[in-house]
Amino acid sequence: MLARAAGRKLRRDAFRTPTTLSDQLTLPWLCPALLRSSSSTPDSPTTWTRRRRQRRPSHSHANSPSPSPSPSFRHDSRSLATSAELQPPAPSTSFNPFAESAWARHIQSPGLSRLSSWDPANPLVVHDAVAASPSIRGLTSRSMDAIELHQNIYACLRVGRLDRAAAIIERLAPFYKPDAPEVVDAHNAYLQTLLELNQPDPSREAMASIKAWYRQQMVSKHIQPNAQTFVTLIRAAMSFLADGAKEDAVRKHIAAAHQQGQFVVDEINASPEFSDEEWDLLIRLQPETFNEPPPVEHMQHLHLNSPSGRRDLIDLGLAANHVEPIKPVFQKGLGLDSLKEALTVFSEDTVPYPHDMEGTQAEKDRAYAYARQVQMEQDGLAAAVKRWKQESEKMQEIGIHGVLQSKPIQAIMYSWYVALVPLFKKRLAHVARVLSAGSDENRRDDALEYGPWLEKCKPESLAAMTVARAITSSVKDRAGGHALKVSALSISLGSDISDHIESEAEARRDAFLKKQRKQTRAQLSKQLSRTAQETSSKSATSNPFSYEKSQLPVTVRAKLGAICIELLLEAATLTVTADDPRTGNKVSRNIAAFHHQIGFFQGKNIGVIVPHHDLIAKLQTDSVHSIHSVRLPMVVEPRPWSGFQNGGYYTIPQSVVRQKGGDRSQRAYAQSAIDNGDMDQVMAGLDVLGRVPWQINAPVLQVMAQVWNNGESIGGLIGDSSIASVERPQEPPADATYQERAKWGQALKEYENYVGGLHSQRCFQNFQLETARAFVNEKSIFFPHNVDFRGRAYPVPPILNHIGADLARGLLKFGRGKELGTVGLQWLKIHLANLYGFDKASLREREQFAMDNINEIYDSATSPLDGRRWWAKAEDPWQCLACCMELKNALDSPDPTRYLSQLPVHQDGTCNGLQHYAALGGDHAGARQVNLEPSDRPQDIYTGVAELVKEMVAKEAAQGMPVATFINGYITRKVVKRTVMTNVYGVTFMGAKAQVQDELKSTFPNFRPTDKIRSLGSVALYVALKIFEALGKIFNGAQEIQYWLGECGERITTSITAEQIKRIQNRFEGLDPSLLVYESQFAAPKKITASQLNKLNKSMENFKTSIIWTTPLKMPIVQPYRKDMTKVIKTKVQNITVTKKSASDEVDKRKQLQAFPPNFIHSLDASHMTLSALKANEMGLDFAAVHDSFWTHACDIPNLNVILRDAFVRMHSEDIINRLAAEFEARYAGALYRASLLSSSEVARTIIQWRLERRTGMKTPFALKRTDATFEEVALEAKRRELLKSEDVKERQKGEKMVTPTSIWLANQDPKALHSFRLSLLGETQDKGSAHRQTEVRDKLLGAEADALTSDAADDVTDTVTDAVTTTEATLDIVEEDVEDLGKDPQSAGVTAKRKAPSRIAADKATIQVWIPLTFPPVPQKGSWDVSRLRESKYFFS
Repeated sequence: MLARAAGRKLRRDAFRTPTTLSDQLTLPWLCPALLRSSSSTPDSPTTWTRRRRQRRPSHSHANSPSPSPSPSFRHDSRSLATSAELQPPAPSTSFNPFAESAWARHIQSPGLSRLSSWDPANPLVVHDAVAASPSIRGLTSRSMDAIELHQNIYACLRVGRLDRAAAIIERLAPFYKPDAPEVVDAHNAYLQTLLELNQPDPSREAMASIKAWYRQQMVSKHIQPNAQTFVTLIRAAMSFLADGAKEDAVRKHIAAAHQQGQFVVDEINASPEFSDEEWDLLIRLQPETFNEPPPVEHMQHLHLNSPSGRRDLIDLGLAANHVEPIKPVFQKGLGLDSLKEALTVFSEDTVPYPHDMEGTQAEKDRAYAYARQVQMEQDGLAAAVKRWKQESEKMQEIGIHGVLQSKPIQAIMYSWYVALVPLFKKRLAHVARVLSAGSDENRRDDALEYGPWLEKCKPESLAAMTVARAITSSVKDRAGGHALKVSALSISLGSDISDHIESEAEARRDAFLKKQRKQTRAQLSKQLSRTAQETSSKSATSNPFSYEKSQLPVTVRAKLGAICIELLLEAATLTVTADDPRTGNKVSRNIAAFHHQIGFFQGKNIGVIVPHHDLIAKLQTDSVHSIHSVRLPMVVEPRPWSGFQNGGYYTIPQSVVRQKGGDRSQRAYAQSAIDNGDMDQVMAGLDVLGRVPWQINAPVLQVMAQVWNNGESIGGLIGDSSIASVERPQEPPADATYQERAKWGQALKEYENYVGGLHSQRCFQNFQLETARAFVNEKSIFFPHNVDFRGRAYPVPPILNHIGADLARGLLKFGRGKELGTVGLQWLKIHLANLYGFDKASLREREQFAMDNINEIYDSATSPLDGRRWWAKAEDPWQCLACCMELKNALDSPDPTRYLSQLPVHQDGTCNGLQHYAALGGDHAGARQVNLEPSDRPQDIYTGVAELVKEMVAKEAAQGMPVATFINGYITRKVVKRTVMTNVYGVTFMGAKAQVQDELKSTFPNFRPTDKIRSLGSVALYVALKIFEALGKIFNGAQEIQYWLGECGERITTSITAEQIKRIQNRFEGLDPSLLVYESQFAAPKKITASQLNKLNKSMENFKTSIIWTTPLKMPIVQPYRKDMTKVIKTKVQNITVTKKSASDEVDKRKQLQAFPPNFIHSLDASHMTLSALKANEMGLDFAAVHDSFWTHACDIPNLNVILRDAFVRMHSEDIINRLAAEFEARYAGALYRASLLSSSEVARTIIQWRLERRTGMKTPFALKRTDATFEEVALEAKRRELLKSEDVKERQKGEKMVTPTSIWLANQDPKALHSFRLSLLGETQDKGSAHRQTEVRDKLLGAEADALTSDAADDVTDTVTDAVTTTEATLDIVEEDVEDLGKDPQSAGVTAKRKAPSRIAADKATIQVWIPLTFPPVPQKGSWDVSRLRESKYFFS
């Protein structure tokens, strides 16, 4: 019935755009001032032209043509010069950027919710570096790479250290070619800083210094200037020269720019660096090109009075409320009981309400919320320190000085803060002395390296960040021992400092000015141009250097963090009181709050910071408000995403794509995709999720607070009783055996880990409850979202959000209410049944479940703690309680169908990963199991697997197997669910065993080992095996696609790119190695060392090719799994080892292969979610998502169901796998991969014979076998390809006669001879039946490839070669044993000195290696199931 209702309301029109929505797109988005009448009369073009002529200098052309019609300007204004002048003057119609048009529901473009077609043969490709960058010795004694030195240059220039910047530039110069863009960029930055430092006191000497640098350091060294260079020279001439000389110099520089091309001149004319007066003069001095510009007085309103200008004021946190400050009213209480009072932004005396602002009440509310949000982001750290101070002063007033047990944690933090500030001041003074002195005097002082960044921070900010990070790290630790790794803590502190620097208001103001100036000037340049000429331009490409140059190097982050740790260890103390064991008197003593120790972790010595145990105990019991300014929910709509770091919070920098491990390739691809407009739909989807208003569910919070304060453990809340009830293992007597003590040690370790986990959960829940209390009175809160590298969306606020567990979800409800209606009331009842766990029945039965338990629902809602607590037995208890309260309120209202409901109702997918696999493969049986196929009752894959496992266990129990007998009767849906759910996402067999063991621990809480069952681990191993067997029987269709993905991944990760092939060819043909050592922008070294040569060879020969693909929404996905390169950083605390990522690092083949299939499926479900979100927003629905669980109002569930189905059908109606294959062919064109051939094949024997003949008499390394594929063979094949492409007939004939292993393969291709890395399939185990299925899938896939080759070249491929291979199961087992080691170690010319295991030797004898062109097997044939049948399935999402 509900499905029919959905069809009546939306049906097939889910992707049709309403006319009313599209019509509204023509209205201005944010331009309230232009929509209202103005009392000021703008000047006409004739008026301002006449005024301009009166001011024209005498040398202007009198007979120049009159200006063309120009746009009118509505208001007079002043020049946009200073920060104070940034806000516009108050005209008769007040400036109101918070008008309704700016904050009403956003009307998105109709095309955003549709899938646009794109050409997979032309994918986005960012070319990674294949060679190294030089290691350059910096001003300290440490070697740095080029990026780190550039980062130091910009840091020095930001704090005015010109001498140091000049010294670094001079040191960089010999390592770069003169035309390298990095060199020009460094000189431009230096010249610009020279200009800015001399502008306050202009003089001819300043111009002389700029000219001298330009001529001596650039012109004389043949460094070609670019547009930015000319902009700085022109601005310097305007600032430092007299009128006549000024204009002559400007014309001279413009003429020089013309010689480099029109695109350079266009960039100069549109440059945002010029002030309004400077730009006016620049345009006026080009009369042959431009008509007269508008007066300077009109430029400010051109910047501000456009929709984009006003929106950018808001987005960058620069729009202010023009109201008189209100005298603060004294308020009692310090907020000890409430985080809300602790956050300064929520104090009414901090942000005054804009009573005097013109506009509606809604506009005033939005302006107030916006001001509070900006205040919260900017002053969070200072506000926290203020609260610490107030708590400390209160303790002193009542006579408590430093006693740990009596002082709140905030007061203790303030004492540390006070002690740290002078220590940081002392360190900053040392930095100033070192940077001011010559570098030769302090060559080994690290302050030379980190000093420029440290000088940008105030000591008070550094002290506050250090204290806050130390405490929050102690709270968040989940290892049980609460030891903080020095390396991780130092990097975290360094990142905090980096974020603090990047969030400066001055930088945001400059960004706004430049953006608006560039837009305005580009438009005006076209309007004022005398000729309608096409603008010459160069295509913009994303350069990683452009954003890396301003970031803190990882070395500097680690050193800054280590300084913070060093000073914290010195300053942080506690006053602890204890009983003297001899006298019994109370004794107080000052002790260190943190200790630096060396711990043993995973076989390595690790430096750790250990908080004092009394401090940890206090953190677990005290209120934790105000201890850190974490990213909190927002009180105003998030800033729309418009760039990689433009969106979300208004002043806090945040990336739209979360980078895993700081991978540079991910950033480069994402940045390029954004620049190309490829990620518009993804970013629009994030905006939709972020704009949904939420509220705190106050009644549920009240119940949680009572439970928390009572110390109870209900519904996942960890109470004191839960921790106290855990029994510590009894220590064995002194005469116990070694085995007994070992068992006790293991039990003690498990006890400590378990108790530590409970403590950590309790601390985190404390955070969540305090945060909820802070926002409980807010009318609307918002969660900005970003995506991970696979495209899955996550809320940015980490503490409280709807993606959390049941506790967090129960605390939240939608900020807007909608009338239930008849259908909504039904869905509210169904939702309650789902939350309780009654979710496998039909929809009507679930609705009836709620009515059958109506008395329990009323009891739960009215007496949640004093009643029968029916809600606490639910699968999701806190959400169930919220639903009970909502349903009771609705039923008690005069008309339940008119009740305004704010409760989110969920629609969950059935094992969403398997749904995608079934749709990709057209698998009818799989589609039926996961509710893609229409049915009367919901299918439950977890129950289906559990039933199969039960049958297998019962059968073996009847045969007397001890493990089966023990577990028989205990197999439930819950036991198998996690393993079934994660199997499709690549869970390993041992990972599945751990999941089952966790469930068995709750099933057998009092398990005791016996002779037959020694541990639950063996039982979990047995059950996991049975789950895998059951999955293999159910999902045969998904296995072929999984194998195809694995086969493609195997070939990609063992391939070398066309650029690598060319460099290898050059090396073997005798090209000077020095020309190959570095990337093209670097100069060749004068001599090459053995170390450099070895690094060159390794760089050329490593497998660097990552698996990259594009989602249906055109987001590029880059797998970041590479073998970590570590770097040791010396600090005073200890040596810190950090991971340094680079696109030139070798890929981790095992991780790449294991992660590819699950990541590919994740990218599909992320695309489905985004498409659904965009369409839901278009249709006026509030939409929230937790991966494959989608939420909206109860009344909108029918519409949402149709949207979800149509989005899934639309996506899978396209041939996703064939498109992926076409993309792979284009992306990896020209590459070779190292294939393994079964040595019994005819083609393998021919290659072996060729190698024997070629190597006869040659001196080859002992380990070089006839089965090894060398890089010399790559060079030979590259030469053969080159000859075949030659226009010279003789050269081509020579190439045709050349024989290489690759040419032998091409002439005798036999895909069935290929042996691939063993990738686990869905439900695969080690038993013979599973191996047989693996063989079947493999033979079917490679057989299809062989058939395709045979049909393409039937005349060239003989039947003998095609049928040459007979693969027996025994042979396959020999080859596959221990094959995981393949690809782990880099090959160097086929030589390896590692000792091989016997099983590996047997595998090597069974296969040979050969370099062959990177091609991919045909896509598995799709089944007959029609995805459009999904539209009739009412249980697809339910």
